[in-house]
Amino acid sequence: MNNDALFSFAEETDPPSLHSDLNSEWVILSVEDDPGYQQSLSLGLKGLIVNNAPIRLLTASSAAQAAKVIAENDNISVILLDVVMEHDDAGLFLVNTIRNVIGNELVRIVLLTGQPGLAPRFDTMRDFDVDEYWNKVDLTAEKLRSVVTSNVKTWDSLHELAVAKRGLQMIVDASRSITARQEIHSFSDTVLQEITRIIEVEESGGVACIHYPQSMSVNYSPIVAASGEFAQRKATSLNELLGTLDKEETQQLHHCIECAVTEQEHQFNGQWTVLYFSTQDLDNRRYLIIVKSVAALQISHITLLMVFSQNIGNGFTNLALLNKLTTLAYYDTKLAIPNRNWLERELQTTSQTERRNLVLLLFRVNDYFTSEIILGSEFMQAMMTSLFDRLRCEVGSHQAIVRLDEDCLAILVAKSNVPNKSTLQAMSEQVLVLSGIEHRTQLSIANLDMGLVAGEDAEQAIRLAEATLHEANRDGQSVGYYSAHLLHSLENRFTLLKHLRDAISNKGQLKVYYQPKFDLHTGRICGAEALVRWQYDDQTLLPPDKFIALAETSGLITQIDTQVMETVFDDLDNLQSLNCALPISFNVSNLDLLTPDFITALENRLSTSKLTSSLLEIEITETQAMQNYQTVTKVLSKLVGMGVTVSIDDFGTGYSSLAHFTKLAATVLKVDRSFVAQLEGNEKDSALAVIKMVKTFAEQFGAIVVAEGIETENQRDILTTNGYHVGQGFLFSKPIPFHQFRSLLIESHSG
Repeated sequence: MNNDALFSFAEETDPPSLHSDLNSEWVILSVEDDPGYQQSLSLGLKGLIVNNAPIRLLTASSAAQAAKVIAENDNISVILLDVVMEHDDAGLFLVNTIRNVIGNELVRIVLLTGQPGLAPRFDTMRDFDVDEYWNKVDLTAEKLRSVVTSNVKTWDSLHELAVAKRGLQMIVDASRSITARQEIHSFSDTVLQEITRIIEVEESGGVACIHYPQSMSVNYSPIVAASGEFAQRKATSLNELLGTLDKEETQQLHHCIECAVTEQEHQFNGQWTVLYFSTQDLDNRRYLIIVKSVAALQISHITLLMVFSQNIGNGFTNLALLNKLTTLAYYDTKLAIPNRNWLERELQTTSQTERRNLVLLLFRVNDYFTSEIILGSEFMQAMMTSLFDRLRCEVGSHQAIVRLDEDCLAILVAKSNVPNKSTLQAMSEQVLVLSGIEHRTQLSIANLDMGLVAGEDAEQAIRLAEATLHEANRDGQSVGYYSAHLLHSLENRFTLLKHLRDAISNKGQLKVYYQPKFDLHTGRICGAEALVRWQYDDQTLLPPDKFIALAETSGLITQIDTQVMETVFDDLDNLQSLNCALPISFNVSNLDLLTPDFITALENRLSTSKLTSSLLEIEITETQAMQNYQTVTKVLSKLVGMGVTVSIDDFGTGYSSLAHFTKLAATVLKVDRSFVAQLEGNEKDSALAVIKMVKTFAEQFGAIVVAEGIETENQRDILTTNGYHVGQGFLFSKPIPFHQFRSLLIESHSG
């Protein structure tokens, strides 16, 4: 079987030419000073068709005349050039002008000569950039047509490559330009400029970019950028633009747009081009770029537009992604309002004059995260939404509401619109209705006059507002106002904290003092309390109230308590070696009780020490005992099981002591010094009632009672009369260094 029968071969045709789209003919230049031969060339080329386009012959009788013709016609594909004209090398001189002066590397040059001896073929082809060299007598009419046809086709291919190369370079340049634009209007403007440059849209044409949202009719879609004729018409929507066109243009453009939207593809229809782009998956947006050209676009221009459209589409996608990232970075997606990053940027870009006229209000929900654990995140989110709506109404005129943190909203308000102090105080108690149920919540509020922090950057200003909130909470106030003193106080605390870290590391600066406990009846020492002091410098000894709170908030308290514990163990070892050891108490923080490492360190020291565990007494405040009650109770029980005594300090100052004390593993109650001090004041009756109640309560549960802060003999007498046996205070002794305390014990035992 003949394999050829398996196939059907189409007739061979010439490939389509971009040039045939540019022009309807091929331009050939014949440079010949012999009129007769010039006539022969014209007759020989008459009727020649190459790739479906005819030949148009231009003629020149000299090199000088030819140079002028070449300058006026940039679409010449082939030059038939006589070597010898006004002088022997005129033709070769013209070759040099074409290639090196004009810079035309594409045009095909065919040298013709009737005197081959004047310009030998080999030397000429070697030294000059020509494509063919023919002796006139050898160039028959058939050969002439073949030479011209082959060179026209070669020029057409080279021209296509040059156009493609130039177009690709234009696309690269255009793509680089649009990549730098990160905002839809500037991006669209740049895209239109580059399209105009790539396809050479004349001034009578125009390009427009239309944002076509999913939710909007295409006719009413806004124009985000326009150039050329469309820019001059100043239309703001597609509907307005269509209204500026005549009836036929409107029908043509409307048809193109409908096809583009329906088919979701680019449309090329005569002088109208509509490019379709979509970022619906990212931001539910679509874009139409409308191009009006004077004439139908050439194939080369359509090809370039198709390639460039890929970059435009990527640009729209990148913009959508950038906008999405911007939304995530600068907006709270749950409340759909700006966030902390937005506020920083807004304040940073606001002029100093404008900032001085602003006040930043902070509203923080107290116990937000505890409530979230109990009530759930969805409930708290609903509450923040309700709070946002409430504050927006109550504050009234404002510039912005921002979600600063999960539990905090911030409002920028002009000074003239800031609620007064009593209004803010009232706003700290909110009743929010959620699912038809009223929920009461407490807010902490901070007021920061931006004029007071004009010299600070935006981030620091926000932090100062938060510090104002924190200070108000610490002072038990629901509304706090920023003052310059706060910044000074924060700077001092920062310096103090830095030095405290150094003091902990050096271990020589933190010293343990001992305040003896006395038998109120005999006056003998029966124990002591270890108290830490900080030797800040050679002259300054700081008491605990100057640095313990700072240590607690900075997380350094456990390191301090550990050092105190180690010192107490060492000093008790010393006293035991002298046979005068007595129980010594030392304070531990709530953080210590919740930190396994601290309890483990205490257990390890007890196991390696010869001390009796009953010589150690752990003191915690009543407030500490009530915080994390369930966990603290277990830890205290473990300590008691180890033989360590547990003491509740400042007893009577809390609100739930009596209700919980029976479940606490504590054997000592220390009556707060405030009640002892009141025994001689106007409130002595109520203070005495507390003194008696605590004593009765302690006896009922088998606990020892210690009175602290005794400063007068009268206070001592009242306490002893009411059954108190142990006390401490300045009446007996202030806190003293260990060597003095040891001397007192030795003296007491020797007596």
